[in-house]
Amino acid sequence: MIQCKFRPLYFVIISWLVLASCTSKEALKPSENSTQDSIHIFMQDIRNNDLDFKTRLNLANKAFQKLKNKEEDGKDARIEEILAYKIYFFDNLKQLDSVLSINKTLLQLNIENKDSLAIASNYYRLAYYYFQADKKDSAFIANKLSSDIYFKFGDSLKIGENLMQMAIIQSDLGDFIGSDNTAIQALKYLDDTNLVYKSAIYNCIAISAKKRKDYKEAIYWYQKAIENSTISSFKAVRNSNLAVTYRILKEYDKSIAIFEELLKDGDLDNDTKAKSRVLDNLAYTKWLANENENVIDDLLAVLNTRLAEKDLFGLIASYAHLTDYYTNKNPEIALTYANKMYKQAVILNSTRDKLGAMQKLIDLETSTSKAKEYYNNYVKLSDSIVDAERVILNKFEKLKYDSEKNREDNLQLKILTSKKELELEKEKTRNIIGATLSGSVVFGLLVFLYYRKQKYLQEKRAEVYKTETRIAKKIHDEVANNLVNIMNKVQYTEEPKELLLDDLEKVYLLTRDISHQNNTVETGEEFENSLKNLLTSFNTNTTIVILKDIHKVALNLLNEDKQIEIYRVLQELMVNMQKHSKATLVAIAFKKNMNEYIINYSDNGKGVDLTGLKLRNGLKNVETRIKSIQGIINFESTLNKGFKAFISFKK
Repeated sequence: MIQCKFRPLYFVIISWLVLASCTSKEALKPSENSTQDSIHIFMQDIRNNDLDFKTRLNLANKAFQKLKNKEEDGKDARIEEILAYKIYFFDNLKQLDSVLSINKTLLQLNIENKDSLAIASNYYRLAYYYFQADKKDSAFIANKLSSDIYFKFGDSLKIGENLMQMAIIQSDLGDFIGSDNTAIQALKYLDDTNLVYKSAIYNCIAISAKKRKDYKEAIYWYQKAIENSTISSFKAVRNSNLAVTYRILKEYDKSIAIFEELLKDGDLDNDTKAKSRVLDNLAYTKWLANENENVIDDLLAVLNTRLAEKDLFGLIASYAHLTDYYTNKNPEIALTYANKMYKQAVILNSTRDKLGAMQKLIDLETSTSKAKEYYNNYVKLSDSIVDAERVILNKFEKLKYDSEKNREDNLQLKILTSKKELELEKEKTRNIIGATLSGSVVFGLLVFLYYRKQKYLQEKRAEVYKTETRIAKKIHDEVANNLVNIMNKVQYTEEPKELLLDDLEKVYLLTRDISHQNNTVETGEEFENSLKNLLTSFNTNTTIVILKDIHKVALNLLNEDKQIEIYRVLQELMVNMQKHSKATLVAIAFKKNMNEYIINYSDNGKGVDLTGLKLRNGLKNVETRIKSIQGIINFESTLNKGFKAFISFKK
């Protein structure tokens, strides 16, 4: 999975920041004694690029200790220089914990010395290392603090760089709207001389759009990122991202052309991992365009290269593509690759890849118990991701709030407040002029709403009557008849007690189903959990129910009427499945596009004849309910090939 990152250039900037602070201030302090002389020698060796990093680090530690032991403890400017070099050495030795610790020590010295520009610079560097340590919320805060200081100095470039990194972090953590807003702010601070940064921001916006499944928007921003790319390796990555987006839209010819052009350019010849990624995607895209295309040799060749190069994330992509390739050709081989994909994702602790692997395993696994186990793990992991994203988004919202609050005393904000006050005065005048007209409109609206409410109550009373009639008939036809049969068996036969208990259990299950199907719908903030409990209650030893993205569509924000109707519609579909379809797998996917909600139901049951579908009362009720909330429902089914229902309605 390609993330919205800008690591190579960022590393160059950080190295420059470290070494820029390592300018020799020692010339201002001539040697006065043996301690000074030894420190002078240490400093020369620390700056000697011919020595290895471990040797230079040991020398830096000795010089630091000597300076700390002096009477003017902590005041020698060379302490900051040595700390900056230690950060540089630890970074190159891949000792990230030590880098963070030293960076915080240096930052504290800057704060004590009240050196604002040094503080801003070190916050920016600290943000980079937090990001490297996968502490992205801490990185975001550090970038924010750096940006606020540079804002006071009016340093547009540094503000733009910090905002760029903040946008990248927000995108990585799923705050796509926040990321886009931050990215647009960053562009305001960067001019045409900052093409490298602008290209990175365009790329970030494109990735956010792609993750939101707004693929046409993603293509627009990828193209802008490519147009502004001045570094060939970055340009190649963005072209690859563009090609993958075209593939998702099934524009295979465009996708294949981009991948083939990337291989022709030769820019990837010295980057084995990048070249393998393009070769793998090219083969996979050709196969998607034509399933008869012979691409297996290419897919396996890339897999072998990645194994040899220990390209761990690349292996996940290879296993995923090989799973898809073999799914219809040889399900057993496909299952083997899906298991390998899952194991690799676990090793790398890649949550999204684990979810993707589990989805494939659920589809391929022939053992119901294993498939159910994967499903349960999928639900737990998916829920944990949703919870984590909510926590992060809440943190971002608080940071934004605090930031705006702290700027209330700025002159610009005072000017803006004055303008708003003037607008309010104008608004009062307009309100007086339009008061009479508004009152008339409101009165007419109230009359209309009253009429509509009365009509709704009338329809609800009719529905209650129908429901009561249906329940009475169901109790008479199913429960009462079964009880009479049991009474006859008790009175006139000598059947074993175990058989009578089985019959009684069947009656109990019938009554429980009637109660479950007609219970009160819990609306409001608990609606999502209530609906989830309803749908998962249809899980049995023979039937698996999968819910996709139910947490992401904010069902709790729907009004009560729509919540009730959606609850009853899905309940009717599940009861229909349980009674008639004999399905072993049911999938219900939830989506939201702007103000439109989309619910797609599908099962692998025996299906129905669409001409007979209209005669089934339960599904006629489903159509009526959806129409009552101005929604649309379409059915798709073929005998022995499952049943699907596509529902859409406005918020």
